Amino acid sequence: MTSEVDISWNTVKDRLVRPEFTWSKFLGKLRAKFYPVLVQIQKEKEFMELKMSSKMTMMQYANKFPELSKFVPEFVSSKRQKMRRFEEGLAFYIRNQLVRQPILTYQALHE
Repeated sequence: MTSEVDISWNTVKDRLVRPEFTWSKFLGKLRAKFYPVLVQIQKEKEFMELKMSSKMTMMQYANKFPELSKFVPEFVSSKRQKMRRFEEGLAFYIRNQLVRQPILTYQALHE
């Protein structure tokens, strides 16, 4: 069974598979094909405004963050940026508890 992604890849791979073509460029092309510009803008805005609210559990926030971060890779391009952005969206009482703990990785922060 051939998926729509496979068909898209086979259509463009000969034009795109060159040393200067990176994984992030491929993802950008794929995103442009499958997500209309308005949806991409909406998801970017959602990511920028993502904060853990009183109605949101930690798990909901932790699941939403990577889902939306795919639309703004430039804001999570390094481990440090990703950790900082994740931490900024946490509820105050959680961020306050993190001050006392040395957290060095995104995975540790997530846990």
